[in-house]
Amino acid sequence: MKIYGVKFISWDSVNYFLSKDSSNNPTDLLIGDKVIVENMEVIDIAEICEIKEYDQTQDLNPIIRHANDKDLAQSKKNNINNDKILKDVRNFIKKQELEMKLVDLHISLDNTMMVFSFVADGRVDFRELVKSISKKYKKKIRLYQIGVRDEAKSFGDIGECGQVLCCKRFLKTLESINTSFARDQQVAHRGLEKLSGMCGRLKCCLAYEEDAYRDLLVGMPEVGDIIKTKHGEGEVIELMPLKRSYKVKLNEDQSIIIINLE
Repeated sequence: MKIYGVKFISWDSVNYFLSKDSSNNPTDLLIGDKVIVENMEVIDIAEICEIKEYDQTQDLNPIIRHANDKDLAQSKKNNINNDKILKDVRNFIKKQELEMKLVDLHISLDNTMMVFSFVADGRVDFRELVKSISKKYKKKIRLYQIGVRDEAKSFGDIGECGQVLCCKRFLKTLESINTSFARDQQVAHRGLEKLSGMCGRLKCCLAYEEDAYRDLLVGMPEVGDIIKTKHGEGEVIELMPLKRSYKVKLNEDQSIIIINLE
């Protein structure tokens, strides 16, 4: 059985649906297609981002149909005043003294639900906020907490490389990036400021070559290790994984030698 992962908004989580026909084996649904689906009793437009086989019976709604030009125009019309709505809701947040940053808004195709994304350091009790928004706009309200990386992915920017951010252009999922990647690739000395992207977190591109660097580091010592060489004992001061070599400062005369593993 094929199931289809879709996203209603770029920062939303993936939701799964069955094929729009009874055979569950359509040939006309492709990744990137815009489709109409029903989710939580709301009709909305979603984009197919994943297709996979699933061999268990699961209680999933079927995709209704492809989205057409009329659907896309209606969705655009529903969301035309989002900037004003966001401004009003930010005033609610300020009055209620909530520690959260409102990021984006999406209104469903059937105009019955508002989905807001926000960034916050921790958990936020937004029950009163939901009541205030619902009372004013007479719609179902959903608040969705995202990370700062998701915020950058949603709006995009230009990176130091001069290209539109990778997360905006082609990355479907955001991998966990940590400082060990920088150490493996011998760029930790550049500092977090240089290694951070527009979102303030470590750059996603650090993950692109991480597997290759880990393979190259196999059999190599750590910086700071004291090792014995044919020239005497010394301290490892620098690794050069691409050359499969490293530098050692000898204890006896403080001279530096290069040791090649291959």
